[in-house]
Amino acid sequence: GFHPEPWNEQAVLLIGNLLSFGGLAVGQQQNERILVDLIQAGVDDAKMRELFAPRLDEADFDLLRQVKISNQLSDEALELITDLPRLAGSNAWAVAPARAAGGRALLAADPHLEVNRLPAIWYEAVLHWGAAGENYVLGATLPGCPLFAVARNPRLAWGVTYLKADTCDYFIEDCRPGGATGWQYRRGDVWHDFALREEIVQRKNGPTEVQRVLSSPQGTLECAPDQPGLYLAAAWVGNQPGAGGAIGVWLDVLASETAAQAMQAAQRCPQPTLNWIFADSQGHIGQQASGWVPRRHSAHSGLLPIPAWDPANHWQGTIPPDQMLRRYDPACGYVASANEDINQPGGPQICTLPLSDYRKRRIVECLQADDRTTVASMTGLQYDVLSVQARELLQIFLPHLPESPLKQRLESWDNRYAIDSTEATLFQQLYRNVLLEIFGQSAEAEHRGIGWRRMLYLCSRAGYSTMVLTAIDALLRRDQSLWWAGRDKGALIRAAAERIDPRTIVPWGKFNAFQFTNRFFSAPRMGRALGFHTGRMPMPGCHATPFQGHLLSTSTRETTFAPSYHFVVEFGEDAAWTNLPGGPSESRFSPYYKTDIPRWRTGEYKRLSAESIPEPASAPRPHPAAE
Repeated sequence: GFHPEPWNEQAVLLIGNLLSFGGLAVGQQQNERILVDLIQAGVDDAKMRELFAPRLDEADFDLLRQVKISNQLSDEALELITDLPRLAGSNAWAVAPARAAGGRALLAADPHLEVNRLPAIWYEAVLHWGAAGENYVLGATLPGCPLFAVARNPRLAWGVTYLKADTCDYFIEDCRPGGATGWQYRRGDVWHDFALREEIVQRKNGPTEVQRVLSSPQGTLECAPDQPGLYLAAAWVGNQPGAGGAIGVWLDVLASETAAQAMQAAQRCPQPTLNWIFADSQGHIGQQASGWVPRRHSAHSGLLPIPAWDPANHWQGTIPPDQMLRRYDPACGYVASANEDINQPGGPQICTLPLSDYRKRRIVECLQADDRTTVASMTGLQYDVLSVQARELLQIFLPHLPESPLKQRLESWDNRYAIDSTEATLFQQLYRNVLLEIFGQSAEAEHRGIGWRRMLYLCSRAGYSTMVLTAIDALLRRDQSLWWAGRDKGALIRAAAERIDPRTIVPWGKFNAFQFTNRFFSAPRMGRALGFHTGRMPMPGCHATPFQGHLLSTSTRETTFAPSYHFVVEFGEDAAWTNLPGGPSESRFSPYYKTDIPRWRTGEYKRLSAESIPEPASAPRPHPAAE
């Protein structure tokens, strides 16, 4: 009984906003909420400042504890919280002809999104235009959007990763009842009426619901106030006029013929914030960061809420595009991006909660070691499952462990999260236990730690927080910290090892198993019986490996973040090597519903040609981690 509205230009722009915010920027907003939750839950101020130093040095914790927020991260609320926080990761790199075996530029890109859904997120397509069809673009697009996120044309190839720039802020509004709309906010000592809009939510088999939304120029109230006091208002730079210009930028990139031309076009893209990687047929490569990032008061990073009643705290426009990261034909012969921290010394603060740089460092490590790059080495790197995190943290953990079979196994481990590796599961158990021992102390009484329930939530599949764990990994490298003051760090690591249950150590592929499910047919058993879903499959990799095989679990479904499309180009032919976790048809009864899943699982690539229908072809790779 649903009657959709006509699909028009406005619909395209609205979908673009939804993808930019709901799929990417909202992760920053949710991470900032976690910080407020932890502060209000009673974690020690000094410990919080040390963990996220220096970004919380000027924070007013006493003020933040007075703010009324929804769903505090209390022990009682943990069972109800889902989808906190989101992950958004990707890899992309390009290699100059001087480092390529074939003497031509190469590009590889694999955006990391939720993959365990059917139909697949990406829709692979080849488009031709011109009098004789001489122009083409091939790669990954989205149904309903006139853009190709990962693609190539006859002269240019590109891929993108999420920049993780801070485009969202929380402001604190002082609210009181009154005025024409029922509630007011103040600026200095002057009170103003909130703007009011009513959102009509139509519900299937239920009455229509009307939601009142209050907003000020500094953001939208997170929850409806029920009494005078301080409340959070969320602001996102993508709500500003002109954000819809992103569609035009994407079309300009598609029409570009050189990396330099494409970089100039991409620099103007307002949202989402992206790291663009380019390579062209002339042998040039480049990297261009883009996106609107708010200009904030120098005393505030944007990481924690600040008073909206002080005009000095308001955004002062956006950071100029020419201050964003740009690299063109670097002397090293490659450019790479994997959601790492791009803040430059002396430059503007773009990222306030960067992801760990484990994937980026592993990619660069492999590129530096290979001065004869081929398509096979590019596809092999996309399936690499070596964890720099495990390699470095084991150097901290192992010296404190007594001689034992557990220590011997971890010492001999190759640090790869292959599906048959039991050592990968063993390390993951040790890592989790160390975090619980050191950071899981009660938030009450004299310890004022994170609490073991909260810590378990933040380091497990139920609520994996890359933000918190990135900060923790950096802290674990120190000899002294407030988090283990008065306790012996080595003893805590030994206690963590003693708590490992050998019965839980199964191969990584069994521990890290998932299944593809159809998003429009939710019945699990019937869906599998009728072919809408798949059976359980092993997932290689973890959040710290180039092939990011990362599982999260919510109260209603399983979420899997991994490469949602593999794309490799070598100039010299009008084609690309690709695979994706899905198929080109959304119909369960089509033979193309799941056609690429076997290739995606085993690391086999097909040749996607601009000239003909793609036919399966094997691109050998040196690291068969998925097998």
